[in-house]
Amino acid sequence: MYEPNTLANMNDNNLITPKNQKPVKFQTIFLIIVVLISIFLLLAIMILNVKLYKIHGTSMSPTLQEKYLVLTIKPNELKQGDIIAFHHNRATMIKRIIALPGDTIDIRPDGTIILNNKELKEEYIKEKNMGSPDIILPYTVPNGEYFVMGDNRKDSLDSRDIAIGCIKKDDILGKVKFSIIPFSSIN
Repeated sequence: MYEPNTLANMNDNNLITPKNQKPVKFQTIFLIIVVLISIFLLLAIMILNVKLYKIHGTSMSPTLQEKYLVLTIKPNELKQGDIIAFHHNRATMIKRIIALPGDTIDIRPDGTIILNNKELKEEYIKEKNMGSPDIILPYTVPNGEYFVMGDNRKDSLDSRDIAIGCIKKDDILGKVKFSIIPFSSIN
């Protein structure tokens, strides 16, 4: 026969859980949250084609420093100023898009970029530098390709060098959206 609990025989355990059932522990809730976050991240990686890359070298400083961990997403569209990851030979490189297909680029001896006959404002670089381009300037970017440069113009192997040249759209792995370590939004 059923005996209702009386105030006299109730204790804290009866208030939290019914008889024969253990209380839900914090560790269990934490584990469930971690599993759900992991599943969400895995789905995001699969659906959005998200990839992580570690920065090596100084060609993108001051924007991206050595050992930063960055997140890229496959872009729908690319614009001037976007930072991209791309294949070159068997390496992955990260540079900034300076000129789009059909754009004409020139570089003055002081390092000022002239894009389609207008000076390009570049707040993201510390110091202008022409480098040692071995392309013929002014240069018109071929269709389906992008002219890229590192933000550290003195120490960047980029589209100014025929060894790299312009980047084909099919070689672009993704657009850098966030720095994960340290965390910050890039664009």
